[in-house]
Amino acid sequence: YDPAAIVIRHPQIGAPQLVARHTAGAVVNAGDGKHQHPTQALLDLYAMRGAFGELEGLQVAIVGDVLHSRVARSLVQALGLVGAHAVLVGPPSLIPRGIEGLGCETAHDIGAIADADCVYVLRMQRERMESAYVPSLREYAARWGITPERVRPGQKVMHPGPINRGVEIDGRVADSPDSLILAQVRSGLAVRMA
Repeated sequence: YDPAAIVIRHPQIGAPQLVARHTAGAVVNAGDGKHQHPTQALLDLYAMRGAFGELEGLQVAIVGDVLHSRVARSLVQALGLVGAHAVLVGPPSLIPRGIEGLGCETAHDIGAIADADCVYVLRMQRERMESAYVPSLREYAARWGITPERVRPGQKVMHPGPINRGVEIDGRVADSPDSLILAQVRSGLAVRMA
């Protein structure tokens, strides 16, 4: 039996590549470990295009737990392909060394989001953390959480979900008119069906 397509989501990095070597069918990576999540990146670009029109020259600040995020890696690469620019923002313990090699900048001060057209908030992935990467979630929220005071009117905000309200993003920001989170959900249906 050789299926036409296999969609795989797996906790191990490289699982989609392994499957692809053993089948003639198309393999769609729906997320592998801390490595990649290309379908999320595609739906995010689709949502951004709907909000901004043109993606070339777009400035995107990706904030949070980059270390454990397959979404961040895929999004940085996708943004580069369309001529957009990414800066990864978060505590030093959650920004992988050498990630600038993907074509982005890094910053440890939340003020780095000020010039971004879009603030892309990552979930604190507590289930993937085997040791303490931040002193406490309360301190994380105080230093890097996205609050109404840290975003400017018209600055779009995104989050791949699920959201830890009050940790990485304030509910007032997530539910604001500048939030693209529901657009991401709608885009996910269209892009993943396609």
